[in-house]
Amino acid sequence: MMKFKLLICLFILPFVGLAQKQLTGADSARKLIDTALSYAKQNSIYRDKINWAVLNDSVLKRSAAANSITEAMPAVALMYEMLGDFHGMALYNGKKYKWNTTIVKADKVLYKELFAKFKKGKPAIETTMLENGYGYLLIPGNNPTQPGEIQKIASQIQDSLAKLNPSKLKGIVIDLRLNTGGNMWPMILGVGNLVSKGKLGYFIYPDASKNESWLVKDTSIYSDTTKVCTIKALAKVNPKIKIAVLTSPYTASSGEATVITFKGQKNARIIGDTTAGYTTANESFGYYGVEFIMAQAAEADRNGNIYYKNVPPDQDVIAGDNFNDFTKDEKIIAALKWLKGK
Repeated sequence: MMKFKLLICLFILPFVGLAQKQLTGADSARKLIDTALSYAKQNSIYRDKINWAVLNDSVLKRSAAANSITEAMPAVALMYEMLGDFHGMALYNGKKYKWNTTIVKADKVLYKELFAKFKKGKPAIETTMLENGYGYLLIPGNNPTQPGEIQKIASQIQDSLAKLNPSKLKGIVIDLRLNTGGNMWPMILGVGNLVSKGKLGYFIYPDASKNESWLVKDTSIYSDTTKVCTIKALAKVNPKIKIAVLTSPYTASSGEATVITFKGQKNARIIGDTTAGYTTANESFGYYGVEFIMAQAAEADRNGNIYYKNVPPDQDVIAGDNFNDFTKDEKIIAALKWLKGK
């Protein structure tokens, strides 16, 4: 989950003067690696668990013969691997350089309905009425890259929710099974009228003095006191509404942060599978045309429970997904049963 994009000048002041000089390809490769290692040592969530002498030596050896930024990038990928950072990556010239591993190992037979839904194309926001008084909202992943896109996505989610007339709903299903991540802020603000007041979750840093909370106030979402996103309005909601949040092994990153937002909320229940396990908050900076994205904090719910690996549901419903016929979808069946108090 991308938390914020940070300016490189905040972290590599020792290198700024050198970067402004005319450098050879080998010099630029060396400066890139030095900067990446320095940044990781200061900011990686895993920094206190690393043998830095071994990591530095290995990465420097891998990049020793690099005569360009491109030739240095495999050493950057090695750095992520040795950090144990499977959520972070570096982007350069349209390519990703990361630790080539995956922690999502869903059975393709057991979860064939999920795979089939993904194969139909990029998931989009979906709404429907499951029964009289019970609505359904699917929130997919996102990838906002342009100014104003965060607000646009949040508004699209909220507008979709508003069409269900939440002031009249007894219950709602928020489907995050196809939410593979992106930006958490529009996801949460998009359902900002369904979350409770006060702090909804926390970013937990190795340095506890940096810990931050997230919350929705009025029509804005905040990281501590920093306003991240605002939309025009939030629809009125039945104060007695119940909320079921559906998860799958592919609910990841910002999708997981959205799940965490509802963890511990009295009128909400998480139903489904344990999530993918990308529960770190990433921050980024750019240098020599390379964008470094690095895991820097873990995420915790409103009660302070920290999710280092994944988010378990409140009620397990393994697989049983059916996006073609919700009356046969085991997770939706379980959700409706809980929403009705049965």
